[in-house]
Amino acid sequence: MTFIEEMKGYVDYLKKYKFLIIALYVLIEIAIFLKIGTTNIFTFASSFFVTLFVICSMFLMFKDFETNLIVYLAGVPLIPLSLYILARLGLKFIGTPIYFIYFAIFIINVYKNRNEIDLFKVSVKGKYKGLIFVYIILIVLALISTIFSYNRLESLKLMFMVLISMILLSLTILSYKKLDRMFIEKIITYLAIGVTISSIPDIVVAIFNLVFRGVNQHLYGALGSNFMLGYTIIVLPYILMFSVNKDILPRYNWVYKILMVIQIVNLSTQKSRGILVAVAFCIILVTILDIKNYKKYLFISLIIFACLGYNVSHRWEFNEIKEEIEIKGSEALLDNGGLIGRFIEQAKSRRPIWNVALAIIFDHPYFGVGLGQFKNFYVTYGGSPKKIYMDAHNIIFDIATEVGLIFTAVFFISILILVIKSIICCVKNRRYIQILCPAIIGIMTLFIYGNITGQAFFTSTYPISITPAFVFVVIISIMVKVIKHKERE
Repeated sequence: MTFIEEMKGYVDYLKKYKFLIIALYVLIEIAIFLKIGTTNIFTFASSFFVTLFVICSMFLMFKDFETNLIVYLAGVPLIPLSLYILARLGLKFIGTPIYFIYFAIFIINVYKNRNEIDLFKVSVKGKYKGLIFVYIILIVLALISTIFSYNRLESLKLMFMVLISMILLSLTILSYKKLDRMFIEKIITYLAIGVTISSIPDIVVAIFNLVFRGVNQHLYGALGSNFMLGYTIIVLPYILMFSVNKDILPRYNWVYKILMVIQIVNLSTQKSRGILVAVAFCIILVTILDIKNYKKYLFISLIIFACLGYNVSHRWEFNEIKEEIEIKGSEALLDNGGLIGRFIEQAKSRRPIWNVALAIIFDHPYFGVGLGQFKNFYVTYGGSPKKIYMDAHNIIFDIATEVGLIFTAVFFISILILVIKSIICCVKNRRYIQILCPAIIGIMTLFIYGNITGQAFFTSTYPISITPAFVFVVIISIMVKVIKHKERE
């Protein structure tokens, strides 16, 4: 079935409830207009799409098991945008519960279609018993961390959103009886669609600022470029490969081409040194993987790195070095340890945050301070009260500070084992390369970016976003499924 045919099927289903959908949509939009009027045109315009998507997605999730899963995968990355609009409306109190409503609808429909899943697969005696064992350990460790947390209620809420709901999603995917390669490709596609659409607000703001203000300024927080890029690069290898090589996934090729164009615009407006390194790493590995199309990847690289390189080279750090070169000449490049030494010196802004993280880890090594609690200890451990950071700005420190070193060790060792098994699987059977290798590249790229720029798996302040953890868990689940399928052969 082609993408157009799938969309037609969804539209035909929604037509059954068209009067109810239209009534809800009109009422909500009128309420939004009465609340904010024309005082915030961007928020009001954004609500046109967000409101329609939320209403339609909730109806679609009742269609069947596959649609329930697919819509949930595409929808979760877009929830932070609806939370942002609710904040503008002064309705923060109903923002975060949207995650619970979405998840409740998802679980209700999984239960309703329980004949579609095989729960024995995800039991302690099933084919995924190793993964179940890891999940149980992580839940127990996170629960202990929550019990000793500074704010138990907040940590418990985040534990459910970031860990429990993700594990249940993973088990649902793995227990689905019809989870074949075709459906895995569908999962990846709709996940990539949701991720790419979630980047559009930042793209719009960046282009608006470039065109009308002459500055390259992006959004901050859950909708901002730094956070959004962290989960985008997990699926970027798939978007790259599936858009360039039309033979891999012909029925979705034109969809991936559109996603690639959007991501080219997205990446071309960025100015992060971390994303420059991460994207370079990603494209090089994807090109090696699909070497016959190297010219196309080279063309994409030229566009992205011409713009991204220009943006990075015009950061204040580079401008400072340029000014010194103009004054001192080439000798400026040799001062203070040379050019690399200068960049390291200028990157000291992360060190105070990491020092705080290390101090917290030293005092709370086993179970951390609780999910989402780094911000409550930042000032206590020497951080500046003028600018309180919400996380440790390092993917390893983030986990270690909040849930402890034991959790961190179990988590990263498990990921390392999974990556090694995936590589072995690709070596033994090349037909799995197109699914597993982009996943491996995405995870490696995430950890590169997450430890250079600083990436968290979730935000703990409003608007809460769990998208990085969500995307990560879906990709991990796909890797586990493919490896186990290969082991059965």
